[in-house]
Amino acid sequence: MNITFSRVRQTYDEIGPSFSATRQKLSPEVISLLPKLESNASVLDLGCGNGVLLTALPNTITYTGLDFSAVLIKEATLTTGFDPVAKFILADILDQSVWNSLPQFDFIAALAVFHHLPTPDDRIKLLRNIKQHLNSTGTCLISTWRLDQSKFDRFRTDSKHLSIPFHSGPSRDFYSFTADELTKLAQQADFSDIKSTLIKDNLYLKLA
Repeated sequence: MNITFSRVRQTYDEIGPSFSATRQKLSPEVISLLPKLESNASVLDLGCGNGVLLTALPNTITYTGLDFSAVLIKEATLTTGFDPVAKFILADILDQSVWNSLPQFDFIAALAVFHHLPTPDDRIKLLRNIKQHLNSTGTCLISTWRLDQSKFDRFRTDSKHLSIPFHSGPSRDFYSFTADELTKLAQQADFSDIKSTLIKDNLYLKLA
């Protein structure tokens, strides 16, 4: 079963509140990989969900979170209490017009996003938009699940795609990346400083 973005959106709209309840703080692994940001840094959070990234950032930064789920955007505003440094936008990160309206940022995060993107073309286009919207000294952190492990075999719909239920609810569709695949994508998007890290069940890519 190939991924469709509309199906992924529908699933997150369905599970939004219960999903948000399981994402109240970042893992120590993610926190350890975040860059040290200046007090006035600008941050773009792609697929921001309930805005949990904010819990690990300085409270003086300027933050923009994008997500295609109206339910999760609502959860974000509730979770953060309309934090004055935070702006949440209901938006499709694959829509070029969204990117055309954005400035450059000091840090861009795409945590647990790329494994939901439908096609190779979508993935490279998103990486190129990230590249174009980073300041000259900016950095990006990408994470995907390590789905090439045998414990996920029962969820496979083919060699590279999986459909995994969220608790007892609807399934989310995933693409299974290897570290080499992500690195090659970053190279195609003209990133020169690429560092990949495997920690527990996640693959991380730090780009500059």
